[in-house]
Amino acid sequence: MKMKRYIVFIKQVPLSTKVEMDPVRKTLKRSSARCQANPDDLHALQAAVQLKQLTGAEIVAVSMGPPQAEEVLREALQRGADRAILLSSPAFAGSDTWCTSLILSAAVKKIGDYDLLFFGRMAIDGDTAQVGPEVAGQLDIPQITHLESIEKVSASSIEVIKKAGNVYQRLEVAMPCALMVSKENNALDYPTLEGWRHAQQQAVTRWNEQDLEVEPAETGLQASPTHVVSTEIPQSQKVIEWLNDGNAAKQLINSLIHA
Repeated sequence: MKMKRYIVFIKQVPLSTKVEMDPVRKTLKRSSARCQANPDDLHALQAAVQLKQLTGAEIVAVSMGPPQAEEVLREALQRGADRAILLSSPAFAGSDTWCTSLILSAAVKKIGDYDLLFFGRMAIDGDTAQVGPEVAGQLDIPQITHLESIEKVSASSIEVIKKAGNVYQRLEVAMPCALMVSKENNALDYPTLEGWRHAQQQAVTRWNEQDLEVEPAETGLQASPTHVVSTEIPQSQKVIEWLNDGNAAKQLINSLIHA
């Protein structure tokens, strides 16, 4: 019997809003801020781990990013992934969702047989919700968006409930297929000491464009069909006014209550 395999994609995103912009490329300088695993992606991993408890599948965590993105893969190993692969190369820098989906789908093909692809619904640094569906399109497999719950899984299909407008649909979808998971779908398990030890003992595999057999001309900023015209970082201005007059303070409170 063929071993089951789930592939989970995890993106490293800035931890704060204080991120520098590259004035020429008009992209984020990801090295300028502390980073974390994208929240929805951790819930995608959680969904895979929960299914693994039923099926015994292997979980492969994949991240595309700079060398420091290995940190989120270590977290994935701690949370239940069996092995991890980092897709990293200067040729990938500045890739938009289209180029990213091309690189990720090439990684799926190199990994080999799989049953399910797990994506977070969207990344908090882009909010496009495009990469998961685009990878499914590149691989020509079914995709499940607006996921509500996973009901059961068999040897050849998965049964889910998804939201479609104002109604809910129960679907049986043939595998392989792709699932878009959000934080509403489950609660994260707490990391364990055993998981931490597992993460420290595992090697993280690294692949570049040669390993994936993709042309550098098809990746990165220069190949991306998305063109950013301009970027702007909103400036927050806080004004503090001290009110020494008690009546003035009462008037302000009343005006806010009845606004």
